[in-house]
Amino acid sequence: MPFNQLVVIYLISLLLVFLPSFGLSKLFKKAGRESWKAYVPFYNTWIMQDIAQRPKHWVFWQFIPVVGWFITPGIFIEFAKVFCRFSFLDHAAASLLAPFYFPWLANNKDARFIGAEGVKKHKKPGWREWVDAAIFAVIAATLIRTFIFEAYTIPSSSMEKTLLVRDFFL
Repeated sequence: MPFNQLVVIYLISLLLVFLPSFGLSKLFKKAGRESWKAYVPFYNTWIMQDIAQRPKHWVFWQFIPVVGWFITPGIFIEFAKVFCRFSFLDHAAASLLAPFYFPWLANNKDARFIGAEGVKKHKKPGWREWVDAAIFAVIAATLIRTFIFEAYTIPSSSMEKTLLVRDFFL
């Protein structure tokens, strides 16, 4: 991969964790943390994992090119949960619209910090478990097919001496 493409990938990762900082700073204050920590990229996700009492190794997964783009929204969802946000709409907004969602959440009067203990008491409905599993399966299948391997079929006889028409290979 050329260096300039790698720079673009990491720039996107940096923007993903920095743009929500303006709302995160107020939420950090509500959670009893210093608000300046929200403005330090990747350290803010470390603090979010600490507040939510989630595995901190997720932060290091953010540095894997492209994979980190899927880890960061997961961190945002786990952080939204500690402010009593459990609906599918809240989780979709936290993962897809984080730069707009977290400032809205910080200024929302209904958002209250319940901590990791409050999150553990919440139980998802059965339909939500299925939706979450389906979304994970689609994302995982897409990533595997795009970056690891994909099945191909030989469409014509141009490689007749080595491969036959309709042969499969990965």
